[in-house]
Amino acid sequence: MSAGDSPLRWGVFGGSSGIYRKSLRPAFLEAGHTVVAEPSRDGESLAPYQAMLERDDVDAVYNPLPNHLHAEWTHKALDAGKHVLCEKPLTLTVADSTALFDHAEAAGRTLLEAYMWPHHPRAQRLLQMVRDRTVGWPQWGRAQFSWPMDMAGGDHRLDARGAGALFDVGIYCLAPFMLMARRDAVAVSANAVRNQAGVDTTMTGWVDWGAGFGSSFHVSFDAPAARQLALAASEAQVSLPGWHAPGPLETSELVIERRDGSIEHIECDGADAYANLARHFDDVVRGRAEPLFGRTESLRLADVIQRLHAASVH
Repeated sequence: MSAGDSPLRWGVFGGSSGIYRKSLRPAFLEAGHTVVAEPSRDGESLAPYQAMLERDDVDAVYNPLPNHLHAEWTHKALDAGKHVLCEKPLTLTVADSTALFDHAEAAGRTLLEAYMWPHHPRAQRLLQMVRDRTVGWPQWGRAQFSWPMDMAGGDHRLDARGAGALFDVGIYCLAPFMLMARRDAVAVSANAVRNQAGVDTTMTGWVDWGAGFGSSFHVSFDAPAARQLALAASEAQVSLPGWHAPGPLETSELVIERRDGSIEHIECDGADAYANLARHFDDVVRGRAEPLFGRTESLRLADVIQRLHAASVH
């Protein structure tokens, strides 16, 4: 780790990663960080990644590799003394995610799952309203994240490397309500459509968060594009116009429809949630903040996802 308040220096596994080029690289730069290495694999060889880990000028590693490589290469980065921001899902099992957090804690390094939604002002306002009971007690949440993927295009998310739709985008439909509940799921149910590789291309389901609060979800690689989220609470219905993830760059709103039929439009600032995530990661590394989505939340989410996969096998 560089001394003082000098910019965080990033190394990236796979500089050609789409999410990195589109969202994370601009976010690192906007946050005032530097990117000093972004190697790509050499054919099928991952040796360039190991070479990057041996550099003294890399403080932190961003890991956007295919999901099945998250655990292995995050362990390697921690072994090399680097902090790690790993793309979601952190790993494909609760046990693997637990092992990573144990490793990070033993090494004295920061490990975070790259979940940007809680870093957007509209998401933060919604979570605060639930915590303050401004809308009453949460009763039912619903969320959808879907788009029509080329099912014959060889995308790694369509086989064991990515392991399906729930692992890829389930976090956007599950974690908001998990953060509202702040407890483990009581029960889950789900059904899925699977391809020839045996991974889910579509999954729908229900999570019982206890205390009368449940949420339903739909994730799909084979449906029209949608990113929707809404909450029904005891005193109000809350909707988030437009795509809820990552959160609009421009000013947006929360629409609150109360019991008496009155409707309130709450204006929320726009922001780059990825850049806010990068700043937050830096603050956690330097001891200036506690993780918004840390070990407890990542392991709780991994448990829900694992249980939903089990429940969807009929």
